[in-house]
Amino acid sequence: MMPTGATAELTEQDVLKAFDYEATVEDPMLTVAEIADALAKHFDIEVGNEVIRCRLRAMESDELVASEGAGDSTIKWTALVAPRLSDEVLVDAEAAEGEFERGETVSLDELTDDLKD
Repeated sequence: MMPTGATAELTEQDVLKAFDYEATVEDPMLTVAEIADALAKHFDIEVGNEVIRCRLRAMESDELVASEGAGDSTIKWTALVAPRLSDEVLVDAEAAEGEFERGETVSLDELTDDLKD
């Protein structure tokens, strides 16, 4: 299913980032209203619930999210994948790759011990 109109403006990454900010291990499920609130709060994205529902259904077809419940008002959604890293974070992650193997890192325990000394 190819999104059109307002749905096309709401990206999969936007939705996945909303889950990243609001879902927890203890409560990984979000309602459409909670996703809308997260999009507005964290990313200044204002879209209607139906746009979010359409995007979620398309993402569910692609196995990016899953739903449970019945009826639009009681359906909760969970992300099955994480959002892509931003270019800036990806560069930092790639630069840090191998630091542990080369002994260039210090564990939190070691750092705490050093601060106590």
